[in-house]
Amino acid sequence: MITPDDDAPRLSLPLSEPVLDPTSMAALRAPAVRRLLALRAQRRLTCCHVHTTAQCLNVSDRTVWRWLAEATTTPASAAQPGARRTVRFEITPEIRVLLAYWHGNASAVHRELHARARTAADTDPSETTDTPPNISPCDGVVIFRGLGCCGLVSRLWSGTWDG
Repeated sequence: MITPDDDAPRLSLPLSEPVLDPTSMAALRAPAVRRLLALRAQRRLTCCHVHTTAQCLNVSDRTVWRWLAEATTTPASAAQPGARRTVRFEITPEIRVLLAYWHGNASAVHRELHARARTAADTDPSETTDTPPNISPCDGVVIFRGLGCCGLVSRLWSGTWDG
């Protein structure tokens, strides 16, 4: 049995390469986001607008929606949509030690850092001291140079770590 959709001609549009260089494509993002924000303010923004913008800028629809959400919450980000922000997570020596302690389990390190933050928030500021933490931070070279995770953890746990 043939349905009407079976005999319809199939249009396969080839994925085209961007005509402009990446710098020009990035420069077009801000005006496009400003226009989409103006359409949203007039309550005329549709999915077709977002889809057309995404095709023109050679990104996904989801990326354009993310740019719009970010520009709505942080208006300064509308000037450079999709740009990386300067505030980024950095792995400190203390986090390296925790990763070794938890055998590379990032979820466990995250839970411990949250627990530490809760504990720090619960303590009275007058009770805080300037004593160093139990686990002395060291650079990543010491962690992985001949000790192995078990050796490092046992030395830290027993208190025989000479840092």
